[in-house]
Amino acid sequence: MKVLVVILNKDNAEGLKKVLNSLVNQVGGCRICECFDVLVLDGGSKDHSLKVVEEFRRKYSCISFKVQEVLGGVGPARLEAIKYALNNGYEYMVWGDSENAYREDYITKILSSPEDCDVVSGKPLIRCESLFEKLFFWYHAYHVLFKYVRRRHAPGNNKLVKTYTYFKSLYLPIIRTDDFYFSIIALKKNIKFCYNEDAVVTVTLPDSWEGIKSWQRARVLGSVQGAILLDMKLPPDFMPWFLFSLYPFYLLILYVLVLTAGLPGYLLMLILVAATIYIILKLLKLSREVCLENCLFNSLTGFVGMYLHSLFTTYYTLNYVVKYSKGEFKKEFIKHSLAVMEKYGFNLNKIKSTSKHTKS
Repeated sequence: MKVLVVILNKDNAEGLKKVLNSLVNQVGGCRICECFDVLVLDGGSKDHSLKVVEEFRRKYSCISFKVQEVLGGVGPARLEAIKYALNNGYEYMVWGDSENAYREDYITKILSSPEDCDVVSGKPLIRCESLFEKLFFWYHAYHVLFKYVRRRHAPGNNKLVKTYTYFKSLYLPIIRTDDFYFSIIALKKNIKFCYNEDAVVTVTLPDSWEGIKSWQRARVLGSVQGAILLDMKLPPDFMPWFLFSLYPFYLLILYVLVLTAGLPGYLLMLILVAATIYIILKLLKLSREVCLENCLFNSLTGFVGMYLHSLFTTYYTLNYVVKYSKGEFKKEFIKHSLAVMEKYGFNLNKIKSTSKHTKS
């Protein structure tokens, strides 16, 4: 069994040190350089990330450092890593980034998943200390929140993939949200997703408002880019989040109906309140399961975070859709994307033929 752990990194030397420490201290049946190798794929860091890797390499020669050949986001990095894995005969790829810290038996546990699973997600833990973590703790744990999600999707920073899977489905060369489109394409190819709650990893979130906005911009930009490459008018997740962004208007309309229509208005208001309570209770359960610093009010802040997420999604999607509607800009983006995929030996048209007209 040949396993490659891929750590994506950019300007996060301290985080890189933590994630490598967690990997070299793996115990159980799968230890570093015996069971798995590590590839740090760097997005052109200006800090001392290379120095961190060099320090670990003095003792662990199976740790490699490589600067991305094509900069511009996570999608091109994944394609490059896949090509590296295929060329070197790796049977499994474990995906992570320098914002992770793996529990000491993570690799062993995730490799112990059922044999018929093609893609396996692990269980994330979040500190939930800062306001931003309390607002968005659910984002990296969305697959834990809903069972139907984890049967269809695995987060890009916390999963195991059998490399033969990439002959059926691939990532798009987009700035972010590449794992979302990988899942959409994979489901059309009957690729099986599993969840292993015993494979535990601690993940982090941006710790400032500027960091949150930067993350959201990149996330939505990648979502719009992916939709363009798959000939979709809008990203598949846009409409649900757009409808959620109208939540205050629903309350206002229902309040008017209560005043004017009586019983029908009350019934509709009751349905909306029940749906809200359901989501908040689900978030409360999720908080208890994945937050290291558990707080009763995490469910309420998480609900607010979901609403903010819907506003970011709506605003940035509309902005980027307008931007990419310009013929020349869109044409150049598609041309560049085709060139990136061809560079690593992959074919975008083949992907489009299996995913065109896909709906969320």
